[in-house]
Amino acid sequence: MNRKIRILFITYSSWREDNNSGNSYSTIFGGMEDRIEFANIYFKDDMPKNKIVHRYFHISEKELLKSAFKRHAVGEEMYLDNPFDTPNATYSTVYNKARALRWNAIFLVRDYLTVSGKWKTKALDAFVEDFKPDIIFGNLHFIPVYNRIMKYLSQRFDVPLVLYPWDDFYSTKRFSYSPVFWLRFWLERLDIKKCAAQASYMYCITRQMQEEYTRYFGKECKILYKGRMFEGEPPVKSSVGAPVRLLYMGNIGSGRWEELGKIAAVLSEINSKKPGKARLDVYTLSPHTPAITKALNIEGISTLHEPVDVDAVEQIRNEADILVHVEPTKYREMLTLRLSFSTKIVDYFYNARAILAIGGETSAMDYLRRNDGAIVETDTKKFKSLIKELIYDEKRILEYGRKAWECGVRNHHIQDIQERIFSDFCKIIK
Repeated sequence: MNRKIRILFITYSSWREDNNSGNSYSTIFGGMEDRIEFANIYFKDDMPKNKIVHRYFHISEKELLKSAFKRHAVGEEMYLDNPFDTPNATYSTVYNKARALRWNAIFLVRDYLTVSGKWKTKALDAFVEDFKPDIIFGNLHFIPVYNRIMKYLSQRFDVPLVLYPWDDFYSTKRFSYSPVFWLRFWLERLDIKKCAAQASYMYCITRQMQEEYTRYFGKECKILYKGRMFEGEPPVKSSVGAPVRLLYMGNIGSGRWEELGKIAAVLSEINSKKPGKARLDVYTLSPHTPAITKALNIEGISTLHEPVDVDAVEQIRNEADILVHVEPTKYREMLTLRLSFSTKIVDYFYNARAILAIGGETSAMDYLRRNDGAIVETDTKKFKSLIKELIYDEKRILEYGRKAWECGVRNHHIQDIQERIFSDFCKIIK
């Protein structure tokens, strides 16, 4: 093409490099600004924080809730010269409480009040008409207004829709005794199906999701991983520190904190016999319940930290000896996450540190095992012995640091990923 491709991203959260979705988008598309022009429509009530998008249209989730009753139009355009120079995201105490306890009734009310709000506005149409997108791009989510706006804009302006589901919100492989859970699930599943029907094709985050979603929706599905610039020699450590430093960064919800708690408990046993041998640090945006704080704040053993600025993340990971990935082992949570792939795993590869992956059997665990990119254990009975052995096995820790990097080189080199994406985009708009 003799001009840049214009892509309109629809995101639920603001595009911030200190949250998982924004960080993933910036990593995948960063450096393509010479070929792609970006704009973003989002709902969450905080400011963007990234280096590649300047044009935004914010449809405030709070105002949409009010609009369901007052019927006022919601949405405003923003242009940010430097969207990276904004404060860290914050969440209300009530919202954090609801997220921590998974209050389906609250989220069901929120979902359908926001749908009822006045988000179809002249201002929204004017924003899209002025930007003239070639492609609309977004996740396939469980939030109805999010799916509906993608379908609406794709149909109204006759623009191809490309979907990129990261989690499985569609399959019926769920477990719950709550009638509110199932009511919410079936209602929102209808919106997912309608949105998927509008898509030209989908990207999927794992091989298993690709296979299932091809069957569900009859759409072409391609795998799209997050990538990094894997070049030169791997930055592996020459020796393991004292203490051995284990690090987890990311979401601790859906039962992940319990698996981290098991690691902390094992480290406590190790340190009782050899003080100062190992420690665990956890950095997360997730809300902290008293149970979580008790499990992960153990003096001299484990520390639960508030999130740090994105500029500090790389250095903190580089200081670790072992980077931890966990999946829930309880049946309900494991079903929910069975097709997911944590995007931070690619960042772990880039840091060339040994990855300890423990928890339930998911697509991510299958990937790490098949690619020998991590020390993987899904048998809960073996967690304790594995951790104890690993802490004293410096050779294995350093070996798996190199293997992590090699896995990244094979499967996640960003230049290869971006060339495939750009080729796909050119074909769809031709």
